[in-house]
Amino acid sequence: MAVIHPTTGDPTVPPPPGTPPATPPRRTPPPVFLTVPRARRGILWWLGWLIPVIAAHRVCSPTREGRVVDRVIDGVRIGRMVLGLLLTVGAWWYFELVPVREMPAQFYRSFAYGFTAVLFNVYVAWGIIAMTPRGRKWAAVALWRGPFLAFFLTAASIVLKPADLTRWPYWSSPWAVAYGMWALAFSAYGGLLLILNGGRVADINDALPALVPFFTVLAVVLPSMGDPMYDKVSMPMRLVLGLTGPVTLVLLARWELRRLRTRHGVRLSDTWLHV
Repeated sequence: MAVIHPTTGDPTVPPPPGTPPATPPRRTPPPVFLTVPRARRGILWWLGWLIPVIAAHRVCSPTREGRVVDRVIDGVRIGRMVLGLLLTVGAWWYFELVPVREMPAQFYRSFAYGFTAVLFNVYVAWGIIAMTPRGRKWAAVALWRGPFLAFFLTAASIVLKPADLTRWPYWSSPWAVAYGMWALAFSAYGGLLLILNGGRVADINDALPALVPFFTVLAVVLPSMGDPMYDKVSMPMRLVLGLTGPVTLVLLARWELRRLRTRHGVRLSDTWLHV
């Protein structure tokens, strides 16, 4: 029996008895740093692009409407990253693998290895676009527009910024120094965001960020396994230091995928539904 909707006045047919209630639409919390709709962007919003941390967050954070934002998953990711950094520094100091003064440079090299692994997303994009039906290729390209832009802008800032401002030939130019400091902060925070969330692949599918960081950490672990600095420790300890990151990432990815499937109904097979 049809029922008249109280607001629209249209006749509606109630579901049969025993039908489970419809899943409510997913709501994305407002992003950090006060991202506002296009119609409400005033002078303060545009001035935010001059602040490198805000600019990097806008470019390198997933922005697809309706994406899953699970604070528990985000907290576990950040917690694992912080704990991993502390354990890495502790191992370097305890085993005297890296002098204290050289730790920042070692972190920079490791960070560079990890960031180049984010290039894996580019190959994934090419694969997805190539396998997309002909009539939907432009939609697939549009979906990857944000991740491409984030990766290349961050990579460009890393390449163009001076490695050492004290040796920069344009040190006397205040504009050059200002740009170098801006690019340094932008590339550092933007690169960290890209590594943490898998290069904005949540814009394509919410489950992909759980898998991409595994390839990122492999780019750091595989070269380090043959690094001469680990010759000071035994082979079992070298394996522990080298395999802890990948193993914990596999376990974390398995937990994330299960939580996304059971709590949010997100599966990797849903990737094609977006194109």
